[in-house]
Formats: sequence, structure tokens, C-alpha cells
Amino acid sequence: MKRAAIIILYLLLSSNLFSQQIKIVRDFGVWGGVNIEKELSKDFEINLEQQLRYYTNATKFDDYIIDFGGRYKMNKNFKLGANLRYTYNAKKWKKTENNYRYNLDLNYKAKISTKLKLYYRLRYQQEFINFSLESRTTNIYYSEIRNKIKIKYNLHKKNKLYVSGELFRLIETFKEPYFNKIRFGVGDEIKTKIGNFNCSFGYEQEMNANYPLSFFFLKIIYTIKL
Repeated sequence: MKRAAIIILYLLLSSNLFSQQIKIVRDFGVWGGVNIEKELSKDFEINLEQQLRYYTNATKFDDYIIDFGGRYKMNKNFKLGANLRYTYNAKKWKKTENNYRYNLDLNYKAKISTKLKLYYRLRYQQEFINFSLESRTTNIYYSEIRNKIKIKYNLHKKNKLYVSGELFRLIETFKEPYFNKIRFGVGDEIKTKIGNFNCSFGYEQEMNANYPLSFFFLKIIYTIKL
């Protein structure tokens, strides 16, 4: 009995150590995408965006994303937005997921000076994990509230430099809401004859986790306006 107990204890400890070793706590990724925008009126526009995301030093596929949304301009300072998103999530350590998400946005813009502007976005989003119409009562979902601030500097006609910060608050069933992630970015919105390129370098830090992930990423989004 003693020998069996020792073997079981050894296996449990080994399994725990192994699970800790495979949890990556620092990583680098690349996010790339194409965005198509269409202005339907002076106050309303729609967009369709596709993204590919990679992790593990940009060597492994993580997400394929299709995002469709619209924005309505209320006045010179405020906009309302809404999006629907499908994500094929390869997952880092779990089974592959097919997820659906919607989000509602309130956007605010303020002019600080001739070349400097302040942007704020309040977003509520809800994501359904492996959503199925046949099992609507048992679908797993979670919600997030995101607060994002961006300061943009108009360097000249072709370049707009910016810095941004965003705080994520997660809402899960049977849990108290908590801050789970913070994200920072620095980038350049580049205007060219063939379209616009949004190039940025970001840093994302998990919060309230036993082994928090520090994630650095390069993001490039190409936008075509029809």
C-alpha cells in the first residue's frame, strides 16, 4: 500500500509540474488583416474585416476572424457602433473552438490641439463558445466591458502617430466581475495611394492569474475605402 501511495503521489506531482511548465508566460505574435469600409451616408458607414493571428513567436496559428460592423455618427464628438464576429480559435492549450461574438460601442472624440486628438471607446461584448442553435440553453458564454483611450498626433497628411491603452473587465457566470487583461499599443496610421495601413506594436498583460501571460504582438491592418 505504501509503495502504491508513493507512486500515485509522484504521478500527481509530476503532472502538476508538467502542467506548469507548458504554461507559457511570455510570447510574441503577429496579427494581420484586411478591412473594407463603405460610407453609406455622411453619418453611417459599414465595414468588413478579416484577420489572421499567430502566437508562439509567430510560428503557430491562433485565430481566424471575420468581423462585420457599422458606425453611426451622432454629432462631431460621439459615434455609436455595433459588430458581429466569428472566430475560429485554434486555442493554445485546449480544443479548437468556433465562437460568435457581438459588441456595442460608444465612441467619443475630442480635439486637444490642431494636431492632437483624444479618443475614448466604451465597449460591451458577449462571446458564445462553440455556439449551437440546437443547444441554446446550454451554450457557454462570457461578457467583457472594455475601456480604451487613444491619443493621436497628426504628423502630416500621410502619417498619424498614436498611443493607446485598454482595460478589460471579465464577467463570467457564478463569478464576481474582475479585471483580467490590460493592453497597450503604439502605432502609425499610414495613408497611401492604394489604401491605408495601420501598423502598431502592442503589449498585453494578463491580470488576476496564477501564471499571467505577457504577450507582445505586431499588428498590421490594411484598409480599403470603397
